[in-house]
Amino acid sequence: MKINYKSILIAVLLLIVLGVVLFVETGMFISGPQRKYEDDIRKIETTIMKNYRGIKNIQRHVFYYTVYVGENDKNIVWFNELGEDIVTRKLKTKDFEKVERTVEERYHAKHIEVSLGYGYDNPVYVVECDKGLILLDYDTLKEVYYLKDGDV
Repeated sequence: MKINYKSILIAVLLLIVLGVVLFVETGMFISGPQRKYEDDIRKIETTIMKNYRGIKNIQRHVFYYTVYVGENDKNIVWFNELGEDIVTRKLKTKDFEKVERTVEERYHAKHIEVSLGYGYDNPVYVVECDKGLILLDYDTLKEVYYLKDGDV
């Protein structure tokens, strides 16, 4: 029986092409939704920056709602998923140090990181610490939500 090298070569080349196609399609299937998700976020941030000149430090926060928080020279502004402003506070009212002291005293927490977010129906300070995740009302510093570390 004679070995047909031409047929073997064609079969190997077809297998290589199939492997490349599967590799590319798998990459597109896995990364495609992530790219769309990142693109949607980028579009909202662009809309916010276009509609509110001078806005900076835009952060995304997801809790009960998805909101974006940014600040300009005078105000802190919370935006909804459409890039529309929903709440505004004066920049001088932001007091991360007071929040850190409150969390240290109330929860005896260490390694405290504070950012801004939005709770159920109002702006909040988002505190991540060794005790867990704590949301404190922006105006009153009352506890809105507390997820102890390990309680998932």
